[in-house]
Amino acid sequence: MRTFIAIETNQKVREITQSIVEKLTRRRFIATWVKPENVHLTLFFLGEITEEIASQICERLKKRLLGFPSFHLEVGGFGYFRGRNGRPRVFWLGVKEDQRLLMLYREILNELRKFSFEFPDSFTPHITIGRVKSVPPKWKSLVSDLEYETIILPVDGINVYSSVLTPDGPIYSVFSEIKFEGG
Repeated sequence: MRTFIAIETNQKVREITQSIVEKLTRRRFIATWVKPENVHLTLFFLGEITEEIASQICERLKKRLLGFPSFHLEVGGFGYFRGRNGRPRVFWLGVKEDQRLLMLYREILNELRKFSFEFPDSFTPHITIGRVKSVPPKWKSLVSDLEYETIILPVDGINVYSSVLTPDGPIYSVFSEIKFEGG
C-alpha cells in the first residue's frame, strides 16, 4: 500500500489553505490543489510497502514515541518550490523550524532506517497546498500579497496514512494513529 507519515493539521490551517487556493484559482493559477480534508505536514513518504511492514513500523514507532512530549508548531507564510524553469512547481504554507519537530523527525528516521529506508538527516517543514501545472503571466506579483496570521498547530502525535490514487485525487485513510504520552 502507498504509505506516508504525517502530522495532522487543524481546522484553522484548512480554512487558510482553502482561502489561499481560492485566491490563486481566481488569479488563474492552475494546479492540483490539495483538498482541505487532506492538508497535512508530511514527515516521510514511504511509498509502496506491504501492510505487514507498515504494521511493524507502527508498532516500533508507538514504542519509540511513547514518552515524546507534545508541542506546537507555528504555521505562517506562503511560498513555493521552483521548477527547472524558475516557475513555481509546488505551493506551500510555511512551518517555522522547531527543535522539537526536528527531534521528532530524527526519532522516526532512526526507526525507519532499521527497515532499510533512506532519508536525509533533516527536512524543510512545509504544508503542500498544490502542485502547479500552469502560472499566469506576471505570476510573481500575483503571489506577493498572500499573507495570513500565524497559526498555532498543537502536535500530540503522528499518523501513518495509506493513500489510494484516483482520477479525482488521492484518498487518504489513517492506517495508525500514534499519540505521544509524554505530556
